[in-house]
Amino acid sequence: MATRGYFTWNFLLGMALVLDSVWIVSSRRARYSVNKGFRINADLHQVAFFSAPKMTSIKCAAFCCLNSECGHFHFSNVNNSCYIFKEEVWFTPSRDLTADPNWTTGTLLNGLIRRGSWFLVFRGQGRIGVSVKETWYDSSQQDDKPWRDDFPQACLRITDYSQCDRHFRSHILDSWTNIGEVHFTLVKDDVEVAYILFDGTGSNMSSWINKNRIISSTWSPALDNDPDIHEPRISGHCGHDSCRQFRFYGSYGFCYTDFLYTLTIDKVQDVCNEYGQWKPQDLNTFPVFYYSNGPGRGSLGLDQESLGYYEAEEADVMAVWVKFL
Repeated sequence: MATRGYFTWNFLLGMALVLDSVWIVSSRRARYSVNKGFRINADLHQVAFFSAPKMTSIKCAAFCCLNSECGHFHFSNVNNSCYIFKEEVWFTPSRDLTADPNWTTGTLLNGLIRRGSWFLVFRGQGRIGVSVKETWYDSSQQDDKPWRDDFPQACLRITDYSQCDRHFRSHILDSWTNIGEVHFTLVKDDVEVAYILFDGTGSNMSSWINKNRIISSTWSPALDNDPDIHEPRISGHCGHDSCRQFRFYGSYGFCYTDFLYTLTIDKVQDVCNEYGQWKPQDLNTFPVFYYSNGPGRGSLGLDQESLGYYEAEEADVMAVWVKFL
């Protein structure tokens, strides 16, 4: 009978496995979600194949563990064959597995944070003194591959996050493929206060943040039709006087007329604040996530009311989720 279950198979340094007189020693730790009575039907990239009279599903998992590319395997107990496939983050068991009593399938548990069909690829915590833009592009930081047991759970939540002291970055950012939609969200006091939903088809880790890709937002239709928005981008202006990233803002050049829908201050201080052109802001720490608290343009400037702008408020958390095609 086909059954699905989460069996934790841990392979640790120093554990040896005998297979036809060949000793296999695993050098990394891995955990697998095992589905007995199922085989993979998706078009995955096969990276290895093994067949031997004494092959078992556990030995097949050990081979997967030894291969740095392996994210999935399936084993046939009819011909004692082990197939190893490259990891694909879009792999979905309910869609990509077919019931077959002669097969056992395993998928590497890599710590992906999931909410329904959405995967968390980045979570920025405000005022911790670490740049969100630099973290976004830092491929040496992959907090979910392998999963770090000491990573603070508070830094994965959008509620009860007061003890969070770092940003979360998923390895999905470094393999940005088959992305269907991107959900950019800002959270304050445990509640989502602003969002922008983007069409991610054909995008990369930078190009998804584009006005022409907006599907909906907190500020639609004002944001969608605003002719004065500067080119939205992750890497905005960052110099000696200010550092503004993940930007949706305009009227650059005069502090008191600047407006924003959302904007991240990614370094200590900003020239507009220092020159007293904004309502006083505490920018002694960063990053600071700003958003318009109304359905249109927001502002930090002293003349926001006379210009008809809404108040710009500070969020606690910025997060980016993706949905695969």
